Amino acid sequence: MNLLDAAYAVTLGPHYCWHRLVTGRYGSKAGEKTGRPPDRFRSSETAAAGSPGNFREAPCLWLHAVSVGEAAAAAELGKLFLASHPLWDIRVSTTTATGRKVAERHFGVENVVYFPLDFSGMVARAFARLRPSLVVLMELEIWPNFLAEAARRGVPVAVANARITERSARRLAWVPWLARRMAMAVDEWYVQTNEYAERLRRIGVPDERIEVAGSIKYDSIPETIDPDEGRFYRRLFGCGELYRHEGGASALAVAGSTHPGEEAVFLAALCAAAPTGAGRPLAVLAPRHPERLDEVEKLARPFGKVRRRSSLPELPPPGGSLEREADIILIDSLGELARIYGAADFAFVGGTLIRHGGQNFMEPCGLGKPTAVGPHLWNFQEPAELLIGAGLLRRVDGPDGLRQAMAEWLADPAAAAELGERARGELLKRRGAARRMADRLDALARRATRMEPDLNGV
Repeated sequence: MNLLDAAYAVTLGPHYCWHRLVTGRYGSKAGEKTGRPPDRFRSSETAAAGSPGNFREAPCLWLHAVSVGEAAAAAELGKLFLASHPLWDIRVSTTTATGRKVAERHFGVENVVYFPLDFSGMVARAFARLRPSLVVLMELEIWPNFLAEAARRGVPVAVANARITERSARRLAWVPWLARRMAMAVDEWYVQTNEYAERLRRIGVPDERIEVAGSIKYDSIPETIDPDEGRFYRRLFGCGELYRHEGGASALAVAGSTHPGEEAVFLAALCAAAPTGAGRPLAVLAPRHPERLDEVEKLARPFGKVRRRSSLPELPPPGGSLEREADIILIDSLGELARIYGAADFAFVGGTLIRHGGQNFMEPCGLGKPTAVGPHLWNFQEPAELLIGAGLLRRVDGPDGLRQAMAEWLADPAAAAELGERARGELLKRRGAARRMADRLDALARRATRMEPDLNGV
């Protein structure tokens, strides 16, 4: 045990016990948080250099992503890495249950595990079981004992899609010995912007370990859009194929990844924005945290009839649509929000009206949807500045601004749709960061396993 373990005992320990024993958040997988992944996570054996009968333990990439956004970005990078390294195993860890669902969808249930708590013994057990040859951490998920264990075992560590806020940089500056130790424990930093690179230099990261590679989150923008996905949800929700100001079909407004306080603001603004005499817009709410569903359903009832996604009947045969049965649809499923954005006429993305820093507004923008956000956007600072500066993302300060934005989009849906398409075009121009990071990881992987390129399938 070290001093960090003692500090964790009064911070992380009670938090874990609460979620394990009281909320049941981790269920039967709670042991994974203490560094005990199932036996299936032991590295497999593979034929070395393709020689029959010559077997060795397969090299293993440990890819860690905290939650949904990081897991989606990790999927882009992980798939490119495996395409170049077919002999490697991959083990993906997440911190949240929602992130785990995303990772399982991309990498398979058998390859996903919860990230261990940063107690030295727990981290050591996880390393002993997974036996990684290379570790890739997404964004800034760096933990002192984890990095120390990687260094002790000689396992290279890269931070991909790295970003560091000014607030985090200042906090690390208060403990320069810890900041320097953590900075030097990472072999390579692939950062999103020059601004993030400069902050890393300030906390002691050597310049030669930093590469400005852009953001993988741009790579999640689909090159093509399947219109059938959007049509599916419009039919399911009973709001028709296309919204027109002169009548015919209901507008569909999505509030995604919302936090406490934001749902009521969105619903009130949407009701106030609806033009007199027109069909009432259909509101779709997708709270960021599923455990808030009961709370959100209760606060939504004064605004109209509420139905949960899971309670909707199955669609009729192709060509038919359901009757609209609610004014508000509450999404109680995981993994559907990105597809539901494709059905929207416009969207609001949460975590932005409160001091959270913002959820991923690039999802609706990347599908060509006019999108509104609040003022708190530091989690996505670079794309926010890009789109807001070009007038392609609507930043509002509060309820009145949100009402005005939605009123304008309802009054002129053609102009709203054109705005969304222009935002999508700007995001598409910036794809390619995942490929640049995967190319850098190729060299790091060869160094980690002391192999020639042909042994890695390059």
